[in-house]
Amino acid sequence: MLLTTILRRIRRAPADRGNAMIAVIGLLGVTSMITLTVTGATVQALSYTSLSRAGVQANAAAESGVDAMIAALFADDCPATGELTATQGSIDPTLTGDPAAEPFYAATIAYRISTAAAWTPGCPAEAATQIRIQSTGFAADQGVAESASGQDASAVQAIYEWVPGANSAAVTGAAVFSYGVPGLSNSLELLSFDGNAANVIVADGNIVCSNSVYVQGDIVAANGNISLNNTCSAGGKVWASGTVTLQGNKTIGGDIIAAGTGITSIDPSTRIGGGVYARGEIDSWGQRCSTGATGWDAAGDACSVARTTGASPVFFNRTDVVAPTRPPWVDVNFVASDWQARGWTVRTYTGPCNIDNNGKNNSQVVAFSTYTTPTVIDMRGCSSLTISTSANYTLNMRTDLTFITPRTVNLENFTVTSQGNVDRALRFITPDTVADARPTTTGCGRFDINNRNETRDAIAIIIYSPCTIQNSNQLSWRGQYYGGRVTFSNNSEVVYVPIGIPGFDLGNGAGGPGGAGAVGGTPTPGTPGDLIEYTDIDVPA
Repeated sequence: MLLTTILRRIRRAPADRGNAMIAVIGLLGVTSMITLTVTGATVQALSYTSLSRAGVQANAAAESGVDAMIAALFADDCPATGELTATQGSIDPTLTGDPAAEPFYAATIAYRISTAAAWTPGCPAEAATQIRIQSTGFAADQGVAESASGQDASAVQAIYEWVPGANSAAVTGAAVFSYGVPGLSNSLELLSFDGNAANVIVADGNIVCSNSVYVQGDIVAANGNISLNNTCSAGGKVWASGTVTLQGNKTIGGDIIAAGTGITSIDPSTRIGGGVYARGEIDSWGQRCSTGATGWDAAGDACSVARTTGASPVFFNRTDVVAPTRPPWVDVNFVASDWQARGWTVRTYTGPCNIDNNGKNNSQVVAFSTYTTPTVIDMRGCSSLTISTSANYTLNMRTDLTFITPRTVNLENFTVTSQGNVDRALRFITPDTVADARPTTTGCGRFDINNRNETRDAIAIIIYSPCTIQNSNQLSWRGQYYGGRVTFSNNSEVVYVPIGIPGFDLGNGAGGPGGAGAVGGTPTPGTPGDLIEYTDIDVPA
């Protein structure tokens, strides 16, 4: 309207036409600027909207990658490659063709064994204490302007505590593994705990139990005979590669398995909860069922065993009776770097080798009860080690401890407690430095646990030595034994709590083939713990 009016005036007043033309040109310029401004604002708004939409989509995709990796860890399904990916098509099934194949997120996982350690790519290892998930997400609808392309991808990083699973360290081994002939006598109770069968396994030699012993699990002689006299009993099976002799009033909770061709002898006063399987013949101590045969009658003795002991079935002269597999000796040497790689601090002990009433006040001895992270104490600078009766020493554990010991050790009047009643693992390891699958006994003394020794609270102890491990006098213990020869006497009680040795498989602990595999209950995987950090990071190149 304004432009029409100006043009009309120009036609009426020719003299003013020059000035009017200038006004028209100015007005056209102003109009063009307004048009360009409105158009630019509109384009900019569209670009910003595109940018925001792409950024929101990419960030949501990145967060989805973190959530997916966490879900995989809780399901014990950590990807073998350490990378978890998804495509746009797997998220939106309506997409087809190239758009469906576009990445939605790519998440990777790493772990470290301490806050000072470097991150190691891959699924959490046994010693992991933290995990890190880095996830890159991608927008389904990319920005329309080139300036918006920076929001087409977004990356986040999440760091969590790592909670180790139960038995994640392949905890294996019997309650008592003795490579050679053991000593079982005089008021020994070997008790199961939390579903872990307290088994005694002997690799090479006869098992002779003389008096007042109760083993709540199996008794297994992999290369020898078994003789249980008087009140020596077992809650599980009694299994020998040779013969089995049961004398006196006792109870056997499981099967009697004798794979030798000699005579298996069973006192009628025995109570048997399983069957009797003998490769040879059976002697029922003069009692037998009448079969019409003259003289000694194996079938009559087998019949009597079933009738007097409650065993069912009772077989003899069976060629299909299988001997237990003879387990090899596991050579456990000490390599400091292996323990350090699992997150342990290794310290060399230079304190007193005789820890008596004065020695227990030595700064290095006092330090045992102050360590708060898993610690190995190498004590092999001592030719022998003694914690004497006069010390009346109590170790108050604040973390897991491992003592690397010389070949002669004496524990006298030794008590272990746990700060805060938290589960702790205490290990005494006399290294076997010769890798020959046999106990190396050169230079051996013995690992002697005598006088009053006890564990309190939630402590479990393993003693490993290629030498003899001898237990006597009011032992009250939780844990397990692995020795060249293990003996017990005089009022000992051991509750089997398997803790094993990191990095070593001490055998299935279940009485040979057909057992349940690694003891210690059903293993449970580690899981993510508390969130430590959640931040945006640069998109990986």
